[in-house]
Amino acid sequence: MTKRYILLILLLLGACKKEVIPDPDPVLLLSPTNNDTCNTAIVLDNHQSQVNFRWQEALNTTEYELVVRDLMTNVDLKKQTMRLFSSAVLERGKQYSWWVISKSDQTENVSKSNVWTFYLEGIQTSSHFPFPARFISPENNTQVGLNNGRITLRWEGIDIDNDIESYAVFLGTDSDSLELMAENLSNGSFQVSLNGGETYYWRVITKDGEGNTSESPIGQFRTTP
Repeated sequence: MTKRYILLILLLLGACKKEVIPDPDPVLLLSPTNNDTCNTAIVLDNHQSQVNFRWQEALNTTEYELVVRDLMTNVDLKKQTMRLFSSAVLERGKQYSWWVISKSDQTENVSKSNVWTFYLEGIQTSSHFPFPARFISPENNTQVGLNNGRITLRWEGIDIDNDIESYAVFLGTDSDSLELMAENLSNGSFQVSLNGGETYYWRVITKDGEGNTSESPIGQFRTTP
């Protein structure tokens, strides 16, 4: 009788165990490479080119979603595929960012890859717009400590023509009304005094020697009390 009870308990315990379903892994992007001029794109006409995107296989993934964002309009183009490549017809002479979302039919959880940017060459031009600044620190959605009430904002600017002239920094506690904190900065850093225990939003505008400008996305961080 005792053995039967033990066997029954073991069967019940086994039935109660839930299968662990792993989340899909993020993919590794391959091409177009980050900050590329995308000269391998297939030119369709004076206005459009076909760009081919490739990435590595991700574990625990049954489907991929390619997302391509027009950095001038912030409009996203999305494509679903089960393959490790896809293509998109895009407007020439513009900057884009792209990433891939890994999905699984076993779970609703998804994983997002790194975000890469590229410039799709258009008709020959003497000047290109700078890429939007990439934040280095503070990283987005992190909590940071202050040093004597101050923090140094750091970012990276990239321009195909290598003629970045200056940066302007906007910052505030309301993402809809950022204040100009500094302009005509020649390098990618700026030190500012902040209050502890506050959530801050910031943006960097990059300007090149031809007067072309680009806006970074709005970053967010919180200072420790």
